[in-house]
Amino acid sequence: MSDDAGLITQWNRLTRVHRRIEARMERHLHRQLGLGVSEFYALRTLNEGVAAGTGLLYLSDLANGTGLSQSATSRLVTRLQERGLITTHTASDDRRSIEIELTAVAHDVLRLGSPLLSQAVEEVVRQLHVEETDKDLLRYLRGGGSDGADTHVRQTPNVR
Repeated sequence: MSDDAGLITQWNRLTRVHRRIEARMERHLHRQLGLGVSEFYALRTLNEGVAAGTGLLYLSDLANGTGLSQSATSRLVTRLQERGLITTHTASDDRRSIEIELTAVAHDVLRLGSPLLSQAVEEVVRQLHVEETDKDLLRYLRGGGSDGADTHVRQTPNVR
């Protein structure tokens, strides 16, 4: 197999694993918090903006942080606002811009949701191990270094 074909094969494997992890995340977030992955990622992006010291983010920053289009981000912002997770207001320095802030409820959702994401990743990685998925990919997902060291994923009960 050529180097290019090998690279494509590895990319396809990674893409399949990514889809499985996101589907598991979606199930956990929806079941526990009634949120989708894109909504949770938006809250995390906003929270990271706050942690970086900006205090708030503009709509265009949120679109860039989530990888969504401006129109999809606008719809997402409306959903988050309707659920009481964010507030928006016109920027004082640029009346054309919208500033977005997290509410206290959003901070609770982030606190509860982050472990759900970790759990979803751990569950899928354990399944991949049982299925004897590519060992290099598993090492990467587990955070193992290039020296072959393997950091084991924390075990949790009730793997589905």
